[in-house]
Amino acid sequence: PGKMALGLKVVRTDGQPVDWLTAFMREVVGKTLSTLPLLLGYLWAFFHPKRQAWHDLIADTLVVRTGQEQKQSPGA
Repeated sequence: PGKMALGLKVVRTDGQPVDWLTAFMREVVGKTLSTLPLLLGYLWAFFHPKRQAWHDLIADTLVVRTGQEQKQSPGA
């Protein structure tokens, strides 16, 4: 609901929708690993060129504004 309110959406880095396995990897495995070492996985996003936190890197996902998922190029 928070992402929807802000007009954000999670997509795979190739622009495709997120499937159940990817969502599980991002939400359960990735966010646990991002949280355990003093939230370093979340802070990582401030320094990453694409603003991806560890859970996004693990699941190969991006958070984009709604309507921009087709504009993301695989090499960008």
